[in-house]
Amino acid sequence: MKRWLTEVEAHRFELEVLSCPKIAVVTFLKKGVASGDLLLSIFERFAQESRSDIAFFKVDVDHCPEVASHYCINKIPTTLIFLRGKVAAHFFGVMSAQKVRRKIEALA
Repeated sequence: MKRWLTEVEAHRFELEVLSCPKIAVVTFLKKGVASGDLLLSIFERFAQESRSDIAFFKVDVDHCPEVASHYCINKIPTTLIFLRGKVAAHFFGVMSAQKVRRKIEALA
């Protein structure tokens, strides 16, 4: 696992994401979906350049269907951006690195 990215299991979602004191960027993925890998590479570049007040997480919808269902995730990849435990922004699919950066930094 990459240091900048935390894979979250269902039983730890509240503790790791909803209680996160940072901006929490959570991507819902499914193994074998190439666009998810592309999105993670964009996040990795952003994480290497960004401030320390942003945390990146991924949730495998096959391993955490209850979390995906709770947030009505039906498109892969879907990214939710949490601020103080609440969804503050979201997007579906892959966006350019610049758009991702703007979306996240708008909440900082």
